[in-house]
Amino acid sequence: MRKSLLLLLALVSINAHALVDYSEPVDAPKESASPKSFQKMSKPSGSSSGGRSLTWKSDLSLTTNYETMKIEDQKYGILNVNAHVQTSFDVFFDATYWNASGDKKSSSGNPKLILGFNWLKFGSGSDEAKVDIYGGAKLSSSSELGSSRTDKIIGAETTKRFGTFGLGIGYDMTLVGTPKNAEEHAIGNIGRITVSGGWMVSNDIQFEVEAENFTIAPGEDTTRTNRLTQKVSFSTLSPKVNLGLATSVNLEFGARFRMKKAKDEAQLLEAKVFDLHGANANSLFAGLNVSI
Repeated sequence: MRKSLLLLLALVSINAHALVDYSEPVDAPKESASPKSFQKMSKPSGSSSGGRSLTWKSDLSLTTNYETMKIEDQKYGILNVNAHVQTSFDVFFDATYWNASGDKKSSSGNPKLILGFNWLKFGSGSDEAKVDIYGGAKLSSSSELGSSRTDKIIGAETTKRFGTFGLGIGYDMTLVGTPKNAEEHAIGNIGRITVSGGWMVSNDIQFEVEAENFTIAPGEDTTRTNRLTQKVSFSTLSPKVNLGLATSVNLEFGARFRMKKAKDEAQLLEAKVFDLHGANANSLFAGLNVSI
């Protein structure tokens, strides 16, 4: 009986020690930190044509910036305001407005409203790919630089992330309306192609380069005296840097250079396409983005 009791205690002791893990603890593999989402910290010009570039945005982002340019010996300062709302139903809204101040007077721009859909999405985090489609309108204006037309906009854009790098390609068409102002030059539809690339250096520093190409068809109303008679095309290249000032607050600096100039810039001024990047001049801009 005594031997059986000792044997039972020995077995209990061995099992108890077996339940204790004396090996060195091994940390669970940590999930690789994905870079902070690429944000649309600009379409820096309120004279923007309406693309959204690299589009990893928060639910709500507000952007305001100031752009300077010189056209025919007159300097312009442009205040641009953009609001973007991303809903949980894969629907987003954009609203854009600009106001330009020249040496003599200020001029209100054409407000633009966009409704878009996140049509397709692949992957997540640092390898996400998206396809968005959108449509909207650019409302008429009675100012000196704004157009008296009401235009419709349709477009699509795809964006892809490669870790700390991002790539965006988009195309949109502006279906141009008839100008209410008889002195304003009538034009045909406007096609726009964009290619943009971004690099997230750190959580507080991001570089981006965007190329845009515009094609404006001649006015179709041959009975109208003031109209664009030949197709016009021009393109720009825009390097930018975004600096994080605080959580969800970013400061952007950039420039826009005309790589291909339009043949007849005077006609473009009469056609009131001041809001197209590079239509009339190079520019510099600086802005602030707040995401919520």
